[in-house]
Amino acid sequence: MKGLIISSGDVKDFKLLNRIVLEHDYIVCADGGLDHLIKIDQVPDIVVGDFDSISDKGLKFIRDNKISVERFPTMKDQTDTEIALSHLLDRKVDEITLMGVTGSRIDHTMANIFLLKRLDMKGIVGRVIDDNNIVYFANSRFRIENREGYNVSVIPINDDGIIVSLVGFLYPLDKKFVKFGSTLGISNKIVEDYGDIIIHSGEALIIESID
Repeated sequence: MKGLIISSGDVKDFKLLNRIVLEHDYIVCADGGLDHLIKIDQVPDIVVGDFDSISDKGLKFIRDNKISVERFPTMKDQTDTEIALSHLLDRKVDEITLMGVTGSRIDHTMANIFLLKRLDMKGIVGRVIDDNNIVYFANSRFRIENREGYNVSVIPINDDGIIVSLVGFLYPLDKKFVKFGSTLGISNKIVEDYGDIIIHSGEALIIESID
């Protein structure tokens, strides 16, 4: 089963949001993320969070559509997005996509992206999507389809860096050491039908980006 979390961060491409919604089986809105869904006239399976950012329109939408809710206190140990993630994990999903989890609050953006490692540790495929980026966590082999106009970056996120091979890329690598804090893996391009990223050691974020 594929689960989707929609939070209250930036969403501008509502055609993209609608397409992603239709690709998923179970939808959780984290608090004000419901307002994004209202704009495409889609109904989530549940809304969770402390309800500090949900609009009056959102509250009416919940009542009118009899949407299930799980309300939490404002003073809590998890963000609304992590609460939504925990809800999906309890439902035994195979894949989880997060949208509306990036934006002007870099602390929330970074914390939400690093939730992908938690998913990987549980054997769940995870990705963060916004209008310009798709972000994955990887520590083994990863394949990405060539999509016109997209750059691919591989960014080490552990102290020891990564040893990585890139096959099918404009700038290939063969068991190259990339230290933590290096920009070596930024803005590569796939030149074959697929690009293969092999992380021989370490952990990385893989980011597909378009301007």
